[in-house]
Amino acid sequence: MSHPLRPLLPNSPNPPRVDSLSQNQHRAKRVATPAACEACRKRKSKCTAERPRCSVCVERQTPCEYTTLPTETHLRAQKRKLTDLEIKCQAYEDLVGMLRSRPDEETAQVLQRVRIGEDVPAIVKAVQDGDLLLQLSLKPDLRSRYEFPYVREMPAHLNQWQNPYLQSTLYKRTGMQSPPSPAYLESLKDVVDESEKMYLVPYHTVELVDARISSMSVSSWTTVSSDNPMLRVLLQIYFIFEYPFHPCFHKDLFLEDMLVGARRFCSPLLVNAILGAAWHGYSRMKNRAEYWLPDNLGYRFLAEARRLFELEEAKPTITTVQAAAIINLICNNNGLDEISWCYTYKSLEMAQSLSLFSPSPDESKEWQIAAGMTAWCLFNWQVLAAFHTFQPPIIKEPPTRPLPDLNDVSAYFGEIWVKYPLGQEPIRIYNGLLFRAICEFRVIMNEITILSFDHPRNFHRMSLSDAIRFRSRLLAWYENLPEPLQAQHAAIPSHLKLHIHYHILLISLFEPFLQMGYIHAEANPNTIVSRSKACFETLMRIYYIRHGYESLDTSLIQFLHLLGFSALRDISSAERGSTMHEAIRSTLMLCAKGLWDQGQNYYVSEAIFHLFKQSMSAEDALLFKEITEIEDSDGRLDHMTQEIRSRWPIGIFSMADDHDDRTLEQFIRWWEQQQDKAQNGSAVELEDSNVSSPRIPQLYGALK
Repeated sequence: MSHPLRPLLPNSPNPPRVDSLSQNQHRAKRVATPAACEACRKRKSKCTAERPRCSVCVERQTPCEYTTLPTETHLRAQKRKLTDLEIKCQAYEDLVGMLRSRPDEETAQVLQRVRIGEDVPAIVKAVQDGDLLLQLSLKPDLRSRYEFPYVREMPAHLNQWQNPYLQSTLYKRTGMQSPPSPAYLESLKDVVDESEKMYLVPYHTVELVDARISSMSVSSWTTVSSDNPMLRVLLQIYFIFEYPFHPCFHKDLFLEDMLVGARRFCSPLLVNAILGAAWHGYSRMKNRAEYWLPDNLGYRFLAEARRLFELEEAKPTITTVQAAAIINLICNNNGLDEISWCYTYKSLEMAQSLSLFSPSPDESKEWQIAAGMTAWCLFNWQVLAAFHTFQPPIIKEPPTRPLPDLNDVSAYFGEIWVKYPLGQEPIRIYNGLLFRAICEFRVIMNEITILSFDHPRNFHRMSLSDAIRFRSRLLAWYENLPEPLQAQHAAIPSHLKLHIHYHILLISLFEPFLQMGYIHAEANPNTIVSRSKACFETLMRIYYIRHGYESLDTSLIQFLHLLGFSALRDISSAERGSTMHEAIRSTLMLCAKGLWDQGQNYYVSEAIFHLFKQSMSAEDALLFKEITEIEDSDGRLDHMTQEIRSRWPIGIFSMADDHDDRTLEQFIRWWEQQQDKAQNGSAVELEDSNVSSPRIPQLYGALK
């Protein structure tokens, strides 16, 4: 049965206009609220979001509370709270890091403030501000020059030879300055050319200028410490003091990846190795040289680096190679060259597996730079280590990766910019020019070492004509040094060390010919050795009066024992009380002080200091104590027998004679014998301690 449809009315010819409808015929449009109150959220009712109370809560007479800011959504509020918690958590992490890394007197003060209820972020900020104030307070502590510990003047005999360093700008500006005056600091403000300050101010007062370090979270790369301010300081220490002369990677590629969290040219392994090396220069920690202490952060950084290295060793990357080289340097400077050589061989093997020494056609420009610099760094270090330990180099040929032209070295190798106290603009230290010069020099050194040693400590005297040929090449290198590195202009430690190595190589090259009566029209071995020894000592003295010996410089340990034991041999033949005798005594005092100062950074230097002091006459040892006021106790000497494993030769330039007994290991054995005799109650038989033998000092006697 069908139902009839409802009839429809016809459409009106004049339908009403929409805008003519009354207001009450429109539904009011609801205004969206950023966030509802907590009561409306629980009831799931629409909130009008008035503050302090919404209309719904007023009508229902219920409490009205908001967990958001007026213009904030709940999602934004959650993000804000998360950020606040992260900041608070970071403050607690920084606090724990400070308690782990700071000196005992500082940690006691921090704990006292925690116990009385001070806010943790406020405590952390106070400590960090205190660090900044301390750094600022240290900057004005400048010296117009350091004074020699005994005779204040430069020895006159150093001017007997053609000595360009006595005419250098650095010596003229430093050696002839008047004592510091209150106007000295103010005078630095008037220096127009900022680069002139390198002749006027010690290098250790500079500040590294690199915005990447000041803004990065270093703690995200290490589990050892969360104290970011301290970690940034350690990075600065490394790039100011260690990196310029012993680089193991490309600084800019490393810092760029570190800043953004990339892991191609940066890794936790490499960062921990760098921090472990830099820790030895962190002068605020008095026990930084005691690397065997588990509470020492240097110990922890190195242990973490070695742990990560073991994990990566099977599948190495370029950062694994670079970190192994740095670990090798740390172990070597700690007197553990038995361990350090293992890392040397491993780093070179991994570098070969990664084809770092030879370029391939499909390499990117970035990889060419990173691989090229790493290859040359490894080559340079193994040459230096082989030369000073009298053994053949591991790598016979230099990398086939070409060095850039002089005009491109700064862009290729990267530059280091530093700012001196009261400086307006940063200045560069010519890092690229220095690295290229070192590479060219080490190529010649490598060839000399290959010709001199076919097995460890098995010396083969080359012909005098070969030595003269090498000298001609060295002289050409020396005369063609870029202007900032030339003898006239060299000022900062890394530049001076380049010249020191040049003269050490000449001494070792011609010393084997001194007693053989060789006469050659082109070169007299006696003249060459005497002149280079005078230049060597001059450079060491100029280094001291400008920069001092306290700041971290691992090369100084090698230089000081060479100069010191050379002076010990010379003083035995000098007339007592003569001008020459007093000049040599002055050198002894300077070297002993330098070894002690560097011993605060690396324990091996303190061990060599005791060896050197025992080699001095009783009169000279007493003089050293009087003029330096250094009270060297024997408290840490027991650690030598336990911690040091080193066959590093001490005090000899060459293997012209059999010097197998002039090693640090031999001194340790002698020390153990003396300890055993003392414990057994037997008298220690010593020879005349007033005379130092050219071989192991007579004070030690013969080992049975």
